[in-house]
Amino acid sequence: MHTTARPVDRAVGSVVAGGLPVGGRGGVRITVVCHNVGAALIRDRLSARHRPLVELVECFDGTGNPAAPRNLALERSRARYVSFVDSDDTLAPGALAAWTAIAERHGSAAVLPRLLRGGGGVLRTPVPRPFRRADLDPVKDRLAYRTTSLGLLRREVLADRGLRFQGQYATGEDLGLTARAWFGGGRIDLAPRRAHYVVHDDADGRITTGARPLAEDLAAFTDLLGGSWYAGLPAQRRTAIAVKVLRVQLLGAVHARAAGAWTAEDTGTCRALLRLLEPGAGPALEVLPRADRDLLDLVVRQGATAAQVREASARRRRFGHPATLLTRDPRWVLHREAPLRFMAASLLV
Repeated sequence: MHTTARPVDRAVGSVVAGGLPVGGRGGVRITVVCHNVGAALIRDRLSARHRPLVELVECFDGTGNPAAPRNLALERSRARYVSFVDSDDTLAPGALAAWTAIAERHGSAAVLPRLLRGGGGVLRTPVPRPFRRADLDPVKDRLAYRTTSLGLLRREVLADRGLRFQGQYATGEDLGLTARAWFGGGRIDLAPRRAHYVVHDDADGRITTGARPLAEDLAAFTDLLGGSWYAGLPAQRRTAIAVKVLRVQLLGAVHARAAGAWTAEDTGTCRALLRLLEPGAGPALEVLPRADRDLLDLVVRQGATAAQVREASARRRRFGHPATLLTRDPRWVLHREAPLRFMAASLLV
């Protein structure tokens, strides 16, 4: 955690209530990494009953990026499994025990919990096949949509693959780790729905928000798409990742950016990302709905205005309209990444 304003005691309390013993041989080890803040200040934020259960580790790197503290925690761990809990989030009671039981039973490389919003609602990632919960396929079960490292991860899998969080990016620092973990061949299972993770939005001092150049917001994703790891994936896996980047990262960033201004630099960034996809992304563009394609056509057009981009972005968010449900070419309308199947599966998450 990077500020005393975060409700760290709430997060620690949820780990203590995770259903596993804390401390001792074979028990849960709770490490709070104090990011650019003194450990004594964070200790004062812990209740008396939690202080003896927590190891406080300082990490001073002068940045607001969570990569360094997460990597430090990962390097210090000798446990079979690791789980990252943001300081303003919580776990459902008994969640750790449920996750670990699945991993032990199946030899899972990762167990992914359902993500709930503290204020209500569900973060619908990943988007698996209806009623599929075990031994997920990275393409068929749309694992690319889960870019966060939340859940239970087998530490030796991360170590063997040399996976680390990438601190050179302003956002998307966990993308390289999770993409390689989900598409790396290890078994991925979903946790029981009751064993969820709650993402709260009631804390101050968030570091992943704020106005940045569009190219900076997309840097982690453009580097992934332009790298040798992505190029070496089978065609279906490249398509699955490319669709997700287009749908969530590019068009999501465009929507946020156009709330203010839209510049020639933004147009150039969009063109550069689409050029990266041309050689090996397969039908990534074809499976998108017509409204998405219309917006993509606009953002690469010289002279597009912020008002035009805002209007086109608003149209792609009118879910249920034909333009948001149908592909331009009807041959792709029933593809797993096309809107009809994707939205239907999302409702079951």
